[in-house]
Amino acid sequence: MKLLQNKFAAVLVLVFIFFGQISSTATSLDKEAAKRIATLTKVWGLMKYYHSNVANGTINWDSVFVAYVPKVVAARGQKEYHSVVDDLYAQIPAPKLAISYNLPKADTIVEIFSEKEIAAYKISSKLKQQLIDLYERHLPLESKYITNKYKEYTLDHVRFLENPMAEVVYPSKETRLLALARYWNTINYFYPHKQTIGKDWSIVLEKYIPVFNEAQDEQAYHLAIQRLNRELKDSHSFASSPVLNAMWGPNPYFQVKHVQGKFVITKILVDSLARVQDIQVGDAIIAINGKPVQQRVKELKPLLRGSNEVATYRDIAAYLLNVDTSTAATIKIKRGKSHLTRSISRLPYQELMKRANKRDEKLWKELERNIVYVDYTKIQNPDTLPALFAAVKDAQTVILDLRGYPNFNVYRQTLPALYEKDFHSSYTSNALVHYPGFFSVSKSMYEHTDTSALIPYKGNMIVLVDESTQSLPESFALGLTQRSNTTIMGSQTAGTTGNITWLPLPGGANVAFTGVGEHGVNGSFEQRKGVKVDKVVKPTVASIASGKDAVLDTAVKEARKE
Repeated sequence: MKLLQNKFAAVLVLVFIFFGQISSTATSLDKEAAKRIATLTKVWGLMKYYHSNVANGTINWDSVFVAYVPKVVAARGQKEYHSVVDDLYAQIPAPKLAISYNLPKADTIVEIFSEKEIAAYKISSKLKQQLIDLYERHLPLESKYITNKYKEYTLDHVRFLENPMAEVVYPSKETRLLALARYWNTINYFYPHKQTIGKDWSIVLEKYIPVFNEAQDEQAYHLAIQRLNRELKDSHSFASSPVLNAMWGPNPYFQVKHVQGKFVITKILVDSLARVQDIQVGDAIIAINGKPVQQRVKELKPLLRGSNEVATYRDIAAYLLNVDTSTAATIKIKRGKSHLTRSISRLPYQELMKRANKRDEKLWKELERNIVYVDYTKIQNPDTLPALFAAVKDAQTVILDLRGYPNFNVYRQTLPALYEKDFHSSYTSNALVHYPGFFSVSKSMYEHTDTSALIPYKGNMIVLVDESTQSLPESFALGLTQRSNTTIMGSQTAGTTGNITWLPLPGGANVAFTGVGEHGVNGSFEQRKGVKVDKVVKPTVASIASGKDAVLDTAVKEARKE
């Protein structure tokens, strides 16, 4: 056995040396070859997390996958193919297993992977039983690839300790397929919302095998990563790499929002440019560089898919004009009944921030007697809070604007002044790092403390939300639904909260996704649906063009009734 191990290790060393140099010729795969690679991906992933002599990192398991891809493709007939996959398991020293079934079972445990999936693998009956035993008789172990530790802290999500292989941005086809295998298995075992993606995750794997195999250049490969990550329909599913980051061009000097089916300019960031180039709030963009705006939507939608449609179109609006690397663009706009063509400047982000309008906007203000508006997401310093709560202490109604992303420390220090007692806000799902594919579900409780130096506010609240309310502000809003005299007003939120986690992929790419599941009590929040809105109010093109905030105006009218 020792001689066999040394021989196996020598082969892996050679594979590792040429990791980025194996032929990258993008030859197409037939359906049978793709199915074989899909099965290899599943077997390789199960062994990665459950085989003690793989999880410990003594074997370069990435190199094993790279070496076995051409083997399973070249195998002649089912018998030889089964022999190749059997060999993957047989070459590794036997794992340490429990005497009998050893997987967690409890009312608070949720499985997103089970032996039923192993039973469906297209492999020999012998290997199938070995893998079922490997899974069911699993002994908890420390893994080279996953942890829930960071320094002295225990996290509520899994960290992935993978080799980013950043040296080669366009790796070999075998390594591109490794990227797919790494990502697919990570989601298969650690994504809390896997069961509600809305599609069979195995079908997604088979769909992307030819995409990764045939990616013709570095851009095609990195775009394949971004498209794959968006299959989750998760607004936390970010993708980043030097290649992807270089694709997005300079920025317009105004903000765009998707309103009533149109892409409408909602805010001017650099007034001087808008005056010279005749761009106004309320202008609807109907073409970019001579192409209809819907063509740009078709290009962006596969890359910017959010948890729901409103989050998807929020992101499309944000990237609508990042079309190329030019500092100029030509847009056709609709203003009232007129169709106008305008040439606009586009600026690198740092320059845009330097030139952006500097306005001394108030963080809160009394709109009418006893009605105070708080632009909460603009408050960046917790030291501001004592003055805020002193200002609102006698208000009949506070309108709290969560249409944006608040400062975390401001949020944490705000809570004791808004809640009078402990309450149950949500259920959270946390991956069990020692049992991949299992999650522990627990109650998320707010525990009230009396240590706040803030004056408590017990009056009425109207909380404003929309598609820009994502993650932390959604958690804040779902908690506020448990507060008395509180109304959630606006439109559908982005539909994703819970801590995110990152996964490195070959070629220097990093992808993120929601690593902790959260479900609000009494339907106050659900992934993809968002926060439960009590009163739906949406802006219109007309309200934006007239400079009005339709949601805030409605909130004021509602506050007058209270």
